[in-house]
Amino acid sequence: MSWRTEEEQLTKKQRREEARAQRKALEEAERVRAVRRKRLPLIGGPLGVVVVVAVIVAIVATSGGGGGKKAVSGSGVLAGLQATPAPWVPEYSGLSTRLQALNLPQSEGAYHVHAVLRVYVNGQQAPVPAKIGIEPEATSMASLHTHDSTGLIHIESSEKYPFTLGQFFTIWGVKFTNTQLGGYVAGNGNVLAVYANGKPVANPVGYVMNPHDDIVVGYGKPGSFPTSFQHTWAAGE
Repeated sequence: MSWRTEEEQLTKKQRREEARAQRKALEEAERVRAVRRKRLPLIGGPLGVVVVVAVIVAIVATSGGGGGKKAVSGSGVLAGLQATPAPWVPEYSGLSTRLQALNLPQSEGAYHVHAVLRVYVNGQQAPVPAKIGIEPEATSMASLHTHDSTGLIHIESSEKYPFTLGQFFTIWGVKFTNTQLGGYVAGNGNVLAVYANGKPVANPVGYVMNPHDDIVVGYGKPGSFPTSFQHTWAAGE
């Protein structure tokens, strides 16, 4: 598994952003100069220079060209975790940090099985998005990942390993404990419950996913979400 270091990713991203911001700033500055020459011919000299410089500074500041990578809150497996309401996108800014802390087996290998996950919040199904664990421009992927938005979890590694549901949510970038899902915390009549193949799971975070598991994670009033479903497994899944 060949992951680029966070510093290398940051440097490359900074170069792209700075170059893009500089191009936009120069283009906008030229446009402003042309407009001012046509409409305000009496404004020139030092004042005109000040106006152009101010425009450039404002454009660079708003485009993010002068800054680095967005700050990632938390450290280790907590880096970048989303504690927000659903839906949740795959979180990439802290992914490499979380993967390093998880220290899971490499994704390349003969062991390749699947489980299916469905998530419900307050009676509504929340999407399990595509590309979880597959960072854009990365050379490889995490051992737990998704390719599409069907909820199919690919459990793929160099060896058989007790991958857990909690590890998948960590790779996704969503805060998940036995009492919290994203920005939702059990209490005040709301519950957080997990079912595997229709049976309640006592320790959701530590639940070891098995081949062809149908997993439900539900938050809300008791009875507001299903506890089971039937996935039709295709040949070879």
